[in-house]
Formats: sequence, C-alpha cells, structure tokens
Amino acid sequence: MIYLDAIVSQQFAPADLPAAIRAALGKPLRRAPVLAQLAVLGALACLPAERRSRPTALLWQSTSGPRLETLELLDEVCQGSGEPMPFTFLATVPASAAVQLRPFVPGLRSASTLPLDTEQEANWRLLLTIAANWLAEGRYEQVLCAHLDHWADCLSGHWLALSASPSASTLATLRTSAGAPVTQATDTPDFPVALGRWLSAPAGPSLQLHSPAAPGLTVEFART
Repeated sequence: MIYLDAIVSQQFAPADLPAAIRAALGKPLRRAPVLAQLAVLGALACLPAERRSRPTALLWQSTSGPRLETLELLDEVCQGSGEPMPFTFLATVPASAAVQLRPFVPGLRSASTLPLDTEQEANWRLLLTIAANWLAEGRYEQVLCAHLDHWADCLSGHWLALSASPSASTLATLRTSAGAPVTQATDTPDFPVALGRWLSAPAGPSLQLHSPAAPGLTVEFART
C-alpha cells in the first residue's frame, strides 16, 4: 500500500517569487533558476522539517522547462559580443533544480525530470506509477511528484508527496489498477487541485486517474 501525505498547489506572479523565497527560507536563494526556486518552495511545503532527512526521490515534469533561460542563452551566443556567463548556461539545465534543493532536503537521493511537448499536457499517471514502484521496492521512504512551469506571466507548481508507510498526515492510499474508472480525473498539470477537491467532498467512490498515453491503466486513490 502506498500513502498520499500531502497535496500542494502554488502559483506566483514572477515579481512575487523572491518574496515567497524569503518567506520560506528567511533569505534570498541567490543565482538559482526559476524552476529550482519553485522546486525548493514546493518541496518544503510538502515535507515538514522532521521528514526532510528521510531517503527521498523527486520526480517532476514540465511543459515550459527552462525555455526562457534557453532563449536568453541563445540570444547571448548568437547576438552577444562575448561568451555567455556560466550561470546563464547552468540555468538551462533542468537537473540544477536538484542541486539547489539538496541543502534544504538533505535526504534527497535522486531526481528525474520528464519534459512535455504540449501546453496543458501532463503524465501524472507515469510519475505516480514510478513512485509507487520505488516505494514498494524500498528504494526510498518518500517520493515527491511535481509539475513545474514558468511562463513570462505566471509561475506554478503542483505537488503530491507519497510515502511507503502511513502517518498522522496520510490523506489517501493509492494503487495501480486496470479496472474501469469509478470517478475519473483528467491527467492535466493541475491534477492535484482536482484531487484536493475530491478529498474535501463528502465520502464517495474512489478516484481513478487515466492517461491517454496508457489506455486501460489507472492510478486509483481511496480515502483512508
């Protein structure tokens, strides 16, 4: 059995991100790409301090990725008068998010990112299936799954925190299945918002998440 411990959805105007970082950390997060800052904010919101040293994996997907940073790098290479700054290049590397997160979540053991092609596309089913397998195998005690995007006018992060054992904060259980859906959810970037609404509604049938990429396979959530 796999357990859902936290649901977090965050949205910021780009100008508000530094203040959100200072509120969470008590200081700025200098020279960190936007995606890395979103990763830090979301992970800390998901994990209370006493859980941050436990063996943890991060799985995150993104439609935008470091698109704005990549365009800035190409502009410097093609139009600039000199070599781009090293930080400009590092900001285009999605894996740098894990490097920035590690000091705040010392239990972080691995991080993987899944780039997506189309806006409003997501594959939460894949992230959750991988996380459930890793937890069942005992690789980690907890896995963070996220969808992070940053556009010119909006920054967003949607998170689910899963663990291998129940706790006082457990919200639901989940398992993979191949049955017909009872209550079906759409696999979109903001799926955690729909999951939160389902949990806050009166008790009813389980919730099943389907992805067009894997017809017939579902991730089923049940209230504890």
